[in-house]
Amino acid sequence: METNDLMKSLERMKSVLTDIQSAKQQVEKTVNSYDGLNSTTAEYVSKLGTITTKIQELVDTIGKDYSQKVKAFEKDRETVINASTAATEKLSNATEEYKDSLVEIQTKLKYSLIVNAISLAAIAAILFFLLK
Repeated sequence: METNDLMKSLERMKSVLTDIQSAKQQVEKTVNSYDGLNSTTAEYVSKLGTITTKIQELVDTIGKDYSQKVKAFEKDRETVINASTAATEKLSNATEEYKDSLVEIQTKLKYSLIVNAISLAAIAAILFFLLK
């Protein structure tokens, strides 16, 4: 019976060794899968990092371009405002000069009318005395 027990024990050991071998293969597959997944994940993370860097560069470039365009716009706006202010001042000065010249012409016309009225009165007085 000892041989029989020994054979049964050997059979159980063989079965256990087969199970252990199967478990070992399962572990190796899991480890290999993990290594592959880890490698793929590391590559994915690296590519995401590159994309993040490129997006940040794009954001920086857009920000700089926007700042430059705002500065150019401000400069152009200042130029337009200064030119408009200068034109307004010149127009205001021209209007004042025209107004002053109209007042001067009006004064000369009044003087001319007074002189003409006095001349007419003098001529009428002379004619009146001559015709009398």
